[in-house]
Amino acid sequence: MIRDDAIALCTIVPLWAWCLWRIAYLLRGTRGQRELWTVLALLACAATLRLSHLERGLTEWTGVSDLTVLVKHLALILSCVLLWRWVDSIAAEAGPRRWWRRLTTTPPRVLTGVVAVAAACALFPFTAPAVVEADGNRNFIQAQSGNVMGTAYLAAYLGTMALALTFSAALCAVAARSARRSGRRTFSVCMYLMSSGCWIGVGYSFFRASYLIYGLTGAAYPLSAEAVDEVSSLVQVIAISLILAGVSVRGWESATRLVRRRRRLIDLRSLWQELVSVLPAEAIVRVLTEAPSRFHDRYDLRDLWNRLDKRVLAIGDSALEVLPWIKADLPQRALDAAHASGLEGDDAEAAAQAFCLRTGRRGRADDEPHIERHLTVPLLRMGDDLDTNAAWLARVARYYHSPLMDTFEARIPALRNPA
Repeated sequence: MIRDDAIALCTIVPLWAWCLWRIAYLLRGTRGQRELWTVLALLACAATLRLSHLERGLTEWTGVSDLTVLVKHLALILSCVLLWRWVDSIAAEAGPRRWWRRLTTTPPRVLTGVVAVAAACALFPFTAPAVVEADGNRNFIQAQSGNVMGTAYLAAYLGTMALALTFSAALCAVAARSARRSGRRTFSVCMYLMSSGCWIGVGYSFFRASYLIYGLTGAAYPLSAEAVDEVSSLVQVIAISLILAGVSVRGWESATRLVRRRRRLIDLRSLWQELVSVLPAEAIVRVLTEAPSRFHDRYDLRDLWNRLDKRVLAIGDSALEVLPWIKADLPQRALDAAHASGLEGDDAEAAAQAFCLRTGRRGRADDEPHIERHLTVPLLRMGDDLDTNAAWLARVARYYHSPLMDTFEARIPALRNPA
């Protein structure tokens, strides 16, 4: 394998891996997701066409010298214009539109893409054949150094790339600042990474253009043709890697959230089984009928959000059922016992709530009389966010089955008063 192929694989493998990972969004995703998938798929195809064996094979099969170069450049032009369009849709709600954003609307994008594709197709037949290096690599850009028509062809390709990536980078920065102001930190990181990748892509276009300008003037370029090719390839790898990282952050966030919800579902199972037994008979029958098995909790990742939501709601409903068996001052006394046991902050509060739940459930299960001055406000600290609620209940569940509850029993006298 030649060196250029090894460098090309650094972008080919991650690009195709991303496309295969996100193939589901092509089939059932939203318009923006499908568009983004198309952008990365075009980049993957263009990168694949850089492989020397594939390039030689297609040339021999079609009989058209450097046909893969034209196809690769057209794919890159289309991907850059589509990326520009996708980023503009993302930044559409990012506050007031500045004057320069009028240039990012549909007509300029379409005009840029049409002109670039037409110019590339018209000028390609007049370009010089690629230089075949000693290792078999075909260097197309080196062959165009000093060639007016070849330079014009590459100007259409590099100019379109620079223009589209410049606007994409600026729009990504706008979207990132808006997301940061609204507290969406992960999305802000996504956009900043993509903006960095786009700006580096712009730098790649200018670096390549500088080599061609030197060729037209007849001046000696500071770097050799081989060094220029290597630096350009490395810059491409960095730019595409940052763009891939940017579009993947939210994907990794979704995967992490999936793993976390599965963990919460498993963590809450024991507490859920303990507390649903105090629900009214018809509710117990319904819950047990719909209850998933332990195997289902552990290995089935489908519909995790709804399953976790049902479990959290069942625990919350059960906690309300045991309030008549919890003295009004027990939460504070349990909190004092938690502090005396060395717990602080949320851990102390979670342990206190777990102890109150155990006390109330025992009174309900033993069918004891209601306590005269019982707790009338919800015991569990619950909000509107499912993941936050599940995380809190998992903390409570950990203490519910802890030996620390026996220590609380000893430290809190007269746990229940008869009615």
